[in-house]
Amino acid sequence: MTRSLTNLPGPRGLPLLGNMAALEPQRFHLVLEAWAREFGDAYVFRIMAKPFLVIADTEVIHKVLRERPAGFRRGARVRDVVDEVGARGVFSAEGERWTRQRKLVMAAFKSTRVQTFHAQVGVITARLLGLWRVAASEGRSIDVVAELMRYTVDVTTSVAFGQDMNTLEQGEGELQQHIARFFATVNRRLRAPLPYWRYIKLAEDRAFERSRVAIEQVVFDIIRVARERLERDPSHAAEPRNLLEAMLSARDADAGSGLSDDEIYGNVLTLLLAGEDTTALTMAWMLYFVALHPEVASRMRAEVDGLLGEGDELPEGEDLPALEYVAAVARETLRLKGAAPMLFFEPIEDTLLDDIAVPAGTVVVVMSRAAANREQHFADPDAFVPERWLVSQGARVDPRANLAFGSGPRICPGRALALLECSMVAAMVVRHFDLELVDTGKPVDERFDFTMRPENLRIRLAPRRESVLGAG
Repeated sequence: MTRSLTNLPGPRGLPLLGNMAALEPQRFHLVLEAWAREFGDAYVFRIMAKPFLVIADTEVIHKVLRERPAGFRRGARVRDVVDEVGARGVFSAEGERWTRQRKLVMAAFKSTRVQTFHAQVGVITARLLGLWRVAASEGRSIDVVAELMRYTVDVTTSVAFGQDMNTLEQGEGELQQHIARFFATVNRRLRAPLPYWRYIKLAEDRAFERSRVAIEQVVFDIIRVARERLERDPSHAAEPRNLLEAMLSARDADAGSGLSDDEIYGNVLTLLLAGEDTTALTMAWMLYFVALHPEVASRMRAEVDGLLGEGDELPEGEDLPALEYVAAVARETLRLKGAAPMLFFEPIEDTLLDDIAVPAGTVVVVMSRAAANREQHFADPDAFVPERWLVSQGARVDPRANLAFGSGPRICPGRALALLECSMVAAMVVRHFDLELVDTGKPVDERFDFTMRPENLRIRLAPRRESVLGAG
């Protein structure tokens, strides 16, 4: 029997406002996950009179993701807000525009190409090691989110755009502040019942405009430098060395079917923001778990030491596949603390999801973490158990349920690079340091600002007490 949205359970709301008052801005995902536990895998909440269908069933989520972009697209509010702030890249593109952009982005990040990034990622990881050695020797605690965001900016600009910005060694800069304000503004506007900023600018909107202009200057400078490289050496147009060169070459070779200047700008901005934010947050959560579980750190260290012996400070790219336990820690971190615990879509036409009739244009909230971390997919699902991902352990896992990178045609194109960064940084940290969580007086919480980040997380690194590196 087919159910309509009005037949579904959901939280009681207030007249006119619906459930808006209950949706805590920076705990939005936690509120929806709590309602999923109360009302089940399919329920409806309302903001004013508008219904939102929430899905927390893995198979139904896979159906939504498989049918993109022909059957489902990003929610109109997400598309409008993201496009409005200038990020008109592959993330928000739909239809033919997505098809053209996706081909270039996927080609740039295919696994064989990512192997060529190993040396560049190694250089930037060594730079991070040097900075953290100084912090460890001075006994300083580290704001790991801020420092890893500088690391991922350097990696993204180096491998995707051919320009290493070296924000790590430049110290605290404004770029990360501008990017943080970007995500906070997008999150706030997505939750707003009306697009007030189109008519009146509050102080936070004026601050965002200043940040948007600053980020725009950085992006256009990246594009300018890449164009100058292509002009100096036109052979790069035939064999681009990075994503930006590929986009510029396609634009110049075929103005009719290549990417427009707006699309090039939008993709550079999208990759800068996504590369900085989601991967850095994953690594920060990963170090949180490692510091929280000394036995995990010990097993990671033994694996890295066994691979590298007494000589090398960092693994080479070809070493990483041998670090199976390090990879398992990354996968378990993504399962529990993925940066995108929920996503927003809408059907292009009236459709059925399971037995639910969903009218075209209905906002469908996909609860990827809530759906994945269920007993039927993972034994003891709330526990941090990296061993579950090791084939030799024989643990019960359902890899299809781990939706941290999405699924279907629009699975995250940068996942291989993200996992490379996670493995390199984790191996570096356990190889050289002992970790401890710093008591800030507040618990480490999840905060939702378009992506899900750790709040109140600081870590203190100390030179490792026992060493195979000859440091005593």
